Amino acid sequence: MSGSHLCTPHNDDVDELAASMIKELIYWRSHGNIDGNRTKCSMMYKVLQCIRASDPNAYEPRVLSIGPYHHGAPTSLPLEKEKWVCLDYVLKLNCNRSLQDYLTMITALEKEARTCYSDDNLINSKMFVEMLLLDSCFIILSLNGIGGIQVQRDIRETCSLDQNDVIEVVIGKSEGRVHDKAKQTMVESTAVSLPQRTGKGFAHQIEQELIDTHHNTKRCCRMDFYDGQTQENVEGNEQWYNSSAVYDLLLLENQIPFFVVTKIYELVSGDRPHGLLSDNISKFIKGILLHFPLAIQDNNSTKDFDHLLHLCYLYFKPSGRSLQHKHQMKETTGYFRSLLFWAKCFFRNFESQEKENSRSSCSQYESKHSCKVFQQWRRAEQYHDAGVEFKDRIFDEQNPHSLLDIEFRDGVLHMPRLPIDDKSATLFRNLVAFEQSCPELGNDIASYVYFLSQLISVPDDVALLSRKGVIVHQLDSDEEVSTLFARLFEYVIFDFYGEHYLKLLCHTLEAHYQSRINRWMAWLWHKHFGNPWLGFTALASVIMVFCSIGQTILAFLSYMNTS
Repeated sequence: MSGSHLCTPHNDDVDELAASMIKELIYWRSHGNIDGNRTKCSMMYKVLQCIRASDPNAYEPRVLSIGPYHHGAPTSLPLEKEKWVCLDYVLKLNCNRSLQDYLTMITALEKEARTCYSDDNLINSKMFVEMLLLDSCFIILSLNGIGGIQVQRDIRETCSLDQNDVIEVVIGKSEGRVHDKAKQTMVESTAVSLPQRTGKGFAHQIEQELIDTHHNTKRCCRMDFYDGQTQENVEGNEQWYNSSAVYDLLLLENQIPFFVVTKIYELVSGDRPHGLLSDNISKFIKGILLHFPLAIQDNNSTKDFDHLLHLCYLYFKPSGRSLQHKHQMKETTGYFRSLLFWAKCFFRNFESQEKENSRSSCSQYESKHSCKVFQQWRRAEQYHDAGVEFKDRIFDEQNPHSLLDIEFRDGVLHMPRLPIDDKSATLFRNLVAFEQSCPELGNDIASYVYFLSQLISVPDDVALLSRKGVIVHQLDSDEEVSTLFARLFEYVIFDFYGEHYLKLLCHTLEAHYQSRINRWMAWLWHKHFGNPWLGFTALASVIMVFCSIGQTILAFLSYMNTS
């Protein structure tokens, strides 16, 4: 009896805890975070603080904010007006659709869109829907996604909101937020408790509030944020703004789900083919990556991507040909015997040992438990001292390759040319962060970055690859380049002994490096045959030796005939 009496409070506590957890479970199910409807790669995470600490500016937009993570940031406000320009233009592209139609459609997608963000409580429902509409219109127009759709002249003036340009209607609303930033933050922090209103009523309410805002805040059209210095920057450095905005579109924390952009385009285009949007945007992103070799060409452009950074990532993926390519180690022993006949006996033991090691290492690699001795990256100068030559891989349009397609053939490491500047460094950081947030993508970018961090770990390695045309950088010194890639790999989770696309290359290069004949031949060439005069002298000496041997043989034969 006493035992049963003591268990009652405990059971009540358990029931209360279970009820609380059920409510929490229902909440997360309603937000779609654990129902498995979307892949994990469609999620847009905030970069971990430990990774962000190495270079905070690499993950935050400079002039353009897309998505909720940096919505309303002061640095992005000068380009907010451009979003309203794009919205106004989109509304005029198809006058059969009103602003209410667009808002109704996005409101229906709000819950699904929120599941794409790890933190979906940053802004309330109204601001989230408005943000998706503005950002989608900006992406469609700025990235040439409309595909030739133009505004008809006869409806240009009649197709607008309440006979007022949308720019004038909402710019005061957008700018007024700057003056009341603190109050806005307090409202956003309570967004999770706001009722979720959907349907045409909610869309109509947003539209009506935008119209009312025009009459109440038109006096704010010249906000204090546009002071003399900022306005001068916008007008005088337009090229810098455009360049920065383009790369802001490729930040992990600066994305919106592409299915929202697609839905907006479907309303705009009407009966036109909807596939043109992804094709046009793919061409635009490819133009941004013009200096990088890309395996995906225009006739084979990808259409299945979740956001713009995901599309960029797909362009960098190594081609299937490189994954199937068998890296070949140069057989230097045969060349060595033909060139130096007199050393055949001396190197006979080395030759047999090299072949045995090569067969043993290859069999170990193909087994599940490969020998870890051969799995080690080394510096570029160390490979060079072992006879490895570095060469810029020429791009072939018939057999295109990506930046990550590295091949090793006949002692030559063919690497696609890598341009390095501050923007490319930012791009690589976000690609690595995106790949780390989605293990389903694999580890191709992490493998490549880790390979480079080891290959050019000191400035002399950078200088060597620069002379070979493999690296072209615009930084102040070679030391900055080596430091850059060393810091790129900080806090990155990567199993070097696990599966990655450069594993076979690592094995082949290490086997080449461990070959004593390769290192001896490289030393002989670099120290003695690198100078043409020394090479000519050595060749003359070899000829004299052969002539002396021939003369001795002829003299011996003549003596034998005389006898």
